[in-house]
Amino acid sequence: MFRMADCSERVPRRVGGPRRSWPFVALACLAAVLSTAQPAQTTAQTTDSVDLVLVLALDVSSSVDAQEFDVQKSGLAKAFRHASVIDAIGRGHFKRIAVVAVQWAGYEQQRIMIPWTIIGNEAAARAFSDRLNAMPRAYPDGATHLSGVIQFSTRLALAAPFKALRRVVDISGDGVDNISGPPTSARDAAVGDGITINGLAIANEETNLLKYYRTYVIGGPSAFVLEARDYKAYPQAILQKLVREIEMRLIY
Repeated sequence: MFRMADCSERVPRRVGGPRRSWPFVALACLAAVLSTAQPAQTTAQTTDSVDLVLVLALDVSSSVDAQEFDVQKSGLAKAFRHASVIDAIGRGHFKRIAVVAVQWAGYEQQRIMIPWTIIGNEAAARAFSDRLNAMPRAYPDGATHLSGVIQFSTRLALAAPFKALRRVVDISGDGVDNISGPPTSARDAAVGDGITINGLAIANEETNLLKYYRTYVIGGPSAFVLEARDYKAYPQAILQKLVREIEMRLIY
């Protein structure tokens, strides 16, 4: 909205010519406002709208050794090069998603490793895959604080600078919360803010981890959890999980 005063101020005389009349000034002013406002509006609609805002949260706590960390990041990187993920993105309403990669462990051990990235074609997906493959480990060890990563990821998803049809936190982990107990309060607060939390339970050491994630971690519209029985099963599980997350549709 523009101030009328900007268009109604006295216009000085032109040197060697008459003063411009009010109707001429008003029309010229209005045309200038419209010509500058329209491109900004179009840009917002075409560059800021995505089908999905997705936080990818990888467990790097003490229970994850160096080889298991490499399996997580390489498996996730490979998934973003897979035709089924790229096709799923292309079938969306806006045909683009926004993703951010986070690593997490214990108390106050949550870090953004790859900032918000829009993926709307194969080239962008491959570029993101390359960054995942090159990603270092944020923490050499630490406890398992699921409440902390849920709170961190929720803030991140809500602050994402995109107009999104859905906002999802995707948590991969191989253990229960051993700092604050079951993360139900953090989960319920996230769901109350419109966030869906999905899980990938890596049952490498915790045989009941699938039930734990189902009971205490996931929540929100169409929330689900998948199980990888060990790290060898992680690449196929994360591929299946990504396709399912991206393909989910709201009625619009």
